[in-house]
Amino acid sequence: MRRETGAAARPNGRRLYEIDLLRFLAALAVLLFHVSYSPGQSEIDYAPVLGPVTRYGYLGVDLFFTISGLVVFMSLWGRSPRQFLASRISRLYPAFWVAVTLTTLVVVVVGARGRPGVGPVQYLANLTMFPQVGNVPYVEGVYWTLWSEWRFYALLFAFAMLGITVRRTHAFMWGWLVASLALEFVPPPGRIGSGIALIVQPFYCHYFIAGMALYLIHRSGATRNLVALLIACYANAVWQGVRNADQRALVDARLNGVVVAAIVTAIFVVMALAATGALRRWSRPGLAAVGLMTYPLYLIHPTLGFALLNALSPAVNRWVLLVGVIAALCALSWLISTQIEARVQPRMRTALAGARKPAPQARPRRLTVEPFVPEPLTPEPLTPEPLDAEPDAAGPIVTARRRLADDARGNP
Repeated sequence: MRRETGAAARPNGRRLYEIDLLRFLAALAVLLFHVSYSPGQSEIDYAPVLGPVTRYGYLGVDLFFTISGLVVFMSLWGRSPRQFLASRISRLYPAFWVAVTLTTLVVVVVGARGRPGVGPVQYLANLTMFPQVGNVPYVEGVYWTLWSEWRFYALLFAFAMLGITVRRTHAFMWGWLVASLALEFVPPPGRIGSGIALIVQPFYCHYFIAGMALYLIHRSGATRNLVALLIACYANAVWQGVRNADQRALVDARLNGVVVAAIVTAIFVVMALAATGALRRWSRPGLAAVGLMTYPLYLIHPTLGFALLNALSPAVNRWVLLVGVIAALCALSWLISTQIEARVQPRMRTALAGARKPAPQARPRRLTVEPFVPEPLTPEPLTPEPLDAEPDAAGPIVTARRRLADDARGNP
């Protein structure tokens, strides 16, 4: 990948810890949405109280996709396509394998209300992260977003094979957005249109594109082209969000298009503030751990969370229980992040990227140093030089002594 010169070569090396906080808030919004609107899975109905707010928690996924566009494109910049692919595989799979296993164990051992069991074929197919290829259902419904993520990664991988520059990135983003709009207004017929839509993702691509544009702004500063692209992505996101609001299958809950538009607006505004450094006051190194545990939390929260709620609901106040379950899920996610991901990811990334370990250096030979024994000094007897010695042989001190002696004898 070539590095650009000039303004584009002024990368901002500061880690965006505030993005880690936004990740967690997005995951929490999705969690509360599922707790409130998952009919048949919970014995406690939180919708009457939380519903007016949590019914819009599904938009946390939209925030996730925007963050992904920024962070994933940042991880691609300066890496080879193979390194990028290795980083994505090592980032997604370790926690995913743990989540699939935990969810399967809960369904098989404890059971899940309103859900069928999980068989060996379904479990093994889900470990690949692409069970839909074989028409196998997901073990957990939230896994659908990973399919969208991988299609985004595939586009970036193909783009990286061509060679990424700032100019080409602008063309790539505009071309992707125009293609999505063309699919909406002039859709190709039959399977051709379906295949193109599978790649382009017209319902969500504006979030990925906006995230990529925000990375370029974070890296080099805003330009008219990038600002125009962000406005176009924002307009498309509001249009798609409001248009599809009534198609959301919720229980006794209708979505207000004005509220949806306001939340989409907030997503773009807060991400723009983060990219430009305006949220730096919220940046704390400790937020990195919060950001890393967000992915496991997103994967494990539905089935595991409902199992805890249903098991403890008869004995614990429902609001205390809700806070306790969220805390327990966060603690488990932190353990997955620190004890499994932190150990497996570096090894997997090294193996997949083909990085060679540095050759071991030859151990220096041990040197044997003989102890220093000083030789005895034998002083020689001091023999004074004759006063009449030649100046050249006697030196300046003896010459001076001779002159003093001559003066004492009255020699001129």
